[in-house]
Amino acid sequence: MIGIGVLALLGYTILFVLLLALTSGVAYSAYVYMQHRKYAHIPSVKRANFFMGHYPTIKDYMKKHECPLAEVLYEWYKELGLVYCVHVLHNTFVVCLDSKVVKMVMTNSKHTKPHVEYDAFQAVFGSRLGGRSLVSETDHSRWSQRRALFNPAFNRQYLKGLMDIFNDSADRLVQDLMKRADGQTVVTMRDKFNSITLDVIGKVGFGLDLNAMEDPSCPFPVAATKVLQGLQKSLLVPWYSYIPSAHARNFRKEVKEACHLIREIGRDCILSRIEAKARGDATPQDILTYLLDASKELQGDQNFGLEEMIDEFVTFFVAGQETTGNHLSFTLQQICRYPEVLKKLLIEIEEVLGDKPFVDYSDLPKLEYLMLVMKESMRQFPPVSGSTRSLAHEIECCGYTIPKGTRLRVNHFIMGKMEKYFDDPEEFRPERFQVSDETPRHLYAYFPFSLGQRTCIGQSMAMMETRVILAKLLRRFTFDLVPGQKFGIKQELTNKPVDGCKTYITLRE
Repeated sequence: MIGIGVLALLGYTILFVLLLALTSGVAYSAYVYMQHRKYAHIPSVKRANFFMGHYPTIKDYMKKHECPLAEVLYEWYKELGLVYCVHVLHNTFVVCLDSKVVKMVMTNSKHTKPHVEYDAFQAVFGSRLGGRSLVSETDHSRWSQRRALFNPAFNRQYLKGLMDIFNDSADRLVQDLMKRADGQTVVTMRDKFNSITLDVIGKVGFGLDLNAMEDPSCPFPVAATKVLQGLQKSLLVPWYSYIPSAHARNFRKEVKEACHLIREIGRDCILSRIEAKARGDATPQDILTYLLDASKELQGDQNFGLEEMIDEFVTFFVAGQETTGNHLSFTLQQICRYPEVLKKLLIEIEEVLGDKPFVDYSDLPKLEYLMLVMKESMRQFPPVSGSTRSLAHEIECCGYTIPKGTRLRVNHFIMGKMEKYFDDPEEFRPERFQVSDETPRHLYAYFPFSLGQRTCIGQSMAMMETRVILAKLLRRFTFDLVPGQKFGIKQELTNKPVDGCKTYITLRE
């Protein structure tokens, strides 16, 4: 009788599990159906199937054309117009390419960053990465408090004081490249730029001497790249955490180890600075010192714990260093492709700097054409492809009603390629960004550092650093692109040159 009772209990348990699974499946199917119905009035390409939505179509296109998601969305714009929706499983987002709507949404703080995307930066595959930092915080009031704390750390006087570090770093890069300036050695400039920008952010932000430029065994660049790959994978393939294959398990393990490495470096750096200040030692006047001093005045939820300080450390390194290194790579690549642009740059650099070994803060605004070149580079190759906001209320976009709560994706990679905003968009023409009395058509179609209150806090510093490095490299070296390489983008959360900007280098006569 006991055996029969056990079998009966087992049977009821199996039946319950099956009913639960069936109920969950029906509920999930109903939710997916309601999502499709909710956005049925908005243009969309045909879904590959009911559950996966557009995911198979996106995956197949990216594989066939060896291109990033941004290129897929650009092709769909050409087919569907300024607004369309994309379904992946139960998630839906709407792409908007109307500059008037972009202005309305991005400059209104009521439309916040959506949890579903920006929470991915908080932890990757269960391993804490950036927490609720300046990039990933979705609570606007909490973010606003933190941003106000950081803003004074990027004041004009502080930025002027960074010129020594920018010049020294550029000189170190020059010395490194001189060893390879034989016209025959292939130099992948993306790697060089990533190393030097990593050293810069380590020094100006946290007083760290990483020496990534001179030390190829420095683990930080590899870890940062692995983390970005993990973030990209978790966003494109939301179920990747559950894939049981050996390859997936090993990848997740590597990403978690990279997260741990970066956070431990941050932990050691911050604790060392706290101990130094407690002893009364002299400490550098960098972002970390400012943060520690300012946090003494904070109370309750506004205050910084150690883990939250590490969150900001990770954010500055992963978000700041990568984007600057990639921008340098894209800009040099385009300069090499357009000899007439290079000629104008060399004339300007000679007029402004002459034989001066040091680029002064006062020299930067005089490098006007270089700034135009950098802006044009970011139009064609923005640091990231766009931003997403969760709509606080329904809006009208090109005759379509976009419901409240929609994840609205504004994509400046696509907008930078549209003739609606830029004449001859495929042409690299820096002069298009010259100041004029007319309001430019691209006013809200060009936002490489985002728009509204949540613009990149480090954009001025990054543009200063970029000008110093490029000016010193261009007047010292001739760069020739290695034939046969591609000039598209590789998307690993940030956009980077697909082939890394491979060059042959010779000394300029």
